[in-house]
Amino acid sequence: MNTTSDDNNDRLRQLELENLRLRAELEARKVAQTTGKKVGKIVTGTTTRLLVGKGLKTSFRKLLDELPGGKVSKDTIAELLTHFIWRITRIGTFAVVIGLAPMLILIVQTWILSRQNKELDTQNQLLGRQNERLDQQINLEEGNRRSSLILFMSNIMDKMDIELRNNQKRTLSEALIGRIVSLSQSMRPYRYLENDSLTTRQLSPERGQLLFSLINSNLDKSTYDQIFARANFNYADLREANFSEAYLRGAQLAHSSFSNANFNYADLSNANLTGAWLEQANFRNTILNGINLSGANLRESRMEKIIMHDGDLSHADMRQIYLEGDFSGTNLQNVKLQKASLVDVNLEGCYFLSIGWIDSLKYLEVKGLRFLRDIYEPSLEIRKKGFVMDSVYVLRLDANSSLAKMSSCNDAVEALIESCPKVMALQSQARQQGISLSLYPTKNPYGMEDLGIAVDTFWLYRLGTDQINISNTTMWLQYNPIQRMLWEVRPYGSEMVEELTFNKQLLSGMKDDCK
Repeated sequence: MNTTSDDNNDRLRQLELENLRLRAELEARKVAQTTGKKVGKIVTGTTTRLLVGKGLKTSFRKLLDELPGGKVSKDTIAELLTHFIWRITRIGTFAVVIGLAPMLILIVQTWILSRQNKELDTQNQLLGRQNERLDQQINLEEGNRRSSLILFMSNIMDKMDIELRNNQKRTLSEALIGRIVSLSQSMRPYRYLENDSLTTRQLSPERGQLLFSLINSNLDKSTYDQIFARANFNYADLREANFSEAYLRGAQLAHSSFSNANFNYADLSNANLTGAWLEQANFRNTILNGINLSGANLRESRMEKIIMHDGDLSHADMRQIYLEGDFSGTNLQNVKLQKASLVDVNLEGCYFLSIGWIDSLKYLEVKGLRFLRDIYEPSLEIRKKGFVMDSVYVLRLDANSSLAKMSSCNDAVEALIESCPKVMALQSQARQQGISLSLYPTKNPYGMEDLGIAVDTFWLYRLGTDQINISNTTMWLQYNPIQRMLWEVRPYGSEMVEELTFNKQLLSGMKDDCK
């Protein structure tokens, strides 16, 4: 009996505990629901205030309160519309701000990238300078190695002095010639530092120094022939060098630099100057037979009374050049002649591959073009070289043209004037000073407008250093073909100053038209 009573009591306590647990759980759920409603109400209210606004909400409530009575005041509608417009504007402003945020981020990102690119550019410039300095260092080391050959050259020069001492023939031994040839081969071109930067082209100042020393040693021509037949003077740096009266027959001078150099009275027959730089170089009474000047740069150079038989001027840059002399048989393929001056030139037998070349000259402001077109007629001919045959256009002289007669007479009159002792003395004196005096025609019986030669019954020349600058004139000379007299005259032949003597025997060789 007692056992049953205890069991009932235990069950009763369990039921009470279960009841307490259920009540606690129910209370917790009520609290959670109340909290959720409060949070939802707060979120809803906050969202509503953000999107709708407290003023707009109040206006709606006021409108709803007035709707059941059917009387909605104008103030309520105006207030509602005002709050509505203001709210839309505020939301739009907020949206604009939100929309501008990515754009502002992009602007900041772009600015950062720009700064980064500038830093990279600066870094690249520094790397470029570093590479330039490394390149300079490498080339300077090469230059130092080449300069060590100067000691060897000094030794060779000493040997030359010993062999030439009391040697009237001025010849060198085969052994010494072999050393000179070997030295020229060792002095290879390189880029060196000039004005704090490397030269744009590879040149060899040492080869230039060796060649200049040999030329000034006044060796026998047979010795020069042996040296030039085997030695290599290509890429020599000889800017502003004076090779007046030098013997350079057959010399290998391809791609060398001769800017502002002087070749007056020199012999460059059969020399190889392919691709050489000869800007503003001077050639007066220079022998250039068989010379190879293909691709050479001869801009603004002067070639006066030169002899170039069977030369090669193909693809040469001869813009603004002054040409006077015998170019017979020379290759003129693709020669650049913009603003060139052709004065008393012999182009008999000169050839080119395209007839369009000579037709294009009229667009290039070439002075003396009338002289060229009226005297010479291009004719198509077949030329054979070895086993190869080619069609070329060859310039042939029309000996009956008036300009051809003028050219022939001009040569004869100039020879007559240059036989005058006073003229010869002035030219010799100027040559000793490194200056060249030339005869420039200003009047003759034929005339040529594009070269500035007026038509007159006598021949008027000026002896000077420049064709254009008349102020550099040393003397004015007039030859009267009727009286066969030579006079020194005032400028432009305005007044006689002195009758000059000349070689009368030259009159016998002159044509009747020239006398």
